[in-house]
Amino acid sequence: MILALMFGCTPDNNISRNTRTDVFLQEPASEVDILWVIDNSNSMAEEQERVAGGFESFIENIENTNVDFHLGVVTTDIDFENPNRGELVGNPYVLTPEDDYVSQFQNLVRVGTDGSDKEKGLSAALMALTEPMISDANFGFLREDAILSIIFVSDENDCSDDDALSKEDSVACYEQQERLVPIVDFIREFRGIKGAGGARVIASGIVGPQVADGCDGSWPGHRYTALAEGLGGQVGNICEDDYSALMYDLGLAVSGELDTFQLTYAALEGSIDVVVDDEQIEEDPVNGWTYDAEYWMIRFDGDYLPPRGSTISIKYEIAGG
Repeated sequence: MILALMFGCTPDNNISRNTRTDVFLQEPASEVDILWVIDNSNSMAEEQERVAGGFESFIENIENTNVDFHLGVVTTDIDFENPNRGELVGNPYVLTPEDDYVSQFQNLVRVGTDGSDKEKGLSAALMALTEPMISDANFGFLREDAILSIIFVSDENDCSDDDALSKEDSVACYEQQERLVPIVDFIREFRGIKGAGGARVIASGIVGPQVADGCDGSWPGHRYTALAEGLGGQVGNICEDDYSALMYDLGLAVSGELDTFQLTYAALEGSIDVVVDDEQIEEDPVNGWTYDAEYWMIRFDGDYLPPRGSTISIKYEIAGG
């Protein structure tokens, strides 16, 4: 949560540089809407079973921190021939703490394997979370003040093409990737769901790893991974035999402390000053923070993590300002 935004102006050799201080509060989520986007193509039966089997690990931290959650599931099949494309599956299609949510989610996530072989997970999620779906078939899932967490599960790369490849077969998803919708567009669209200064949006995935990691039967989920990097989520390996550990990490990311903080503007590298409460935190990938210039992110990837209840103040010069 961004608590305060402050501007300043620093003269240096007659050059006026804009400075900015973004202030965040480290606190667990109180409300979170969790959308699972499940690949329902013909190779996904085992993976759906593993998600179902790991769900109790996922929900453990969410339960322990008393998070008020909504759970929903949508498939990656949004072909025109699918009359239910973009709709949350099941009845009820929104699970809450008042439901028998463990067994119900385990049933929901077994979405079958008769879906399209052009897996368009990013577009499916956006369709499910925007008009007209969110006021019609999916009404009641998305809450204004809740954190939005989107979790993709697929053994293929995303093929969201805005129908540019509608006359091509699924091979075009890999051979003509330049015609797919850019990831930066999806990052902007998902953030826009909450608006400027609104609740946080997180994207995570259980997807195929790099080819070098070895994963027979799956393709690297580069586009899902890029979205997760841009929105500060977690990525797990879909080729794991047991998803319990990685789903525990996904649940922790939803309910626990934040390890990434997105700045309002691009920062001039070398100008960033990070203070947690009254403690100066040094730039250090092992016991401090690093700056991701592509996504304007301060990341705490090592042993240090700002504790709950702490205030994180990040002062920086705006790049090009």
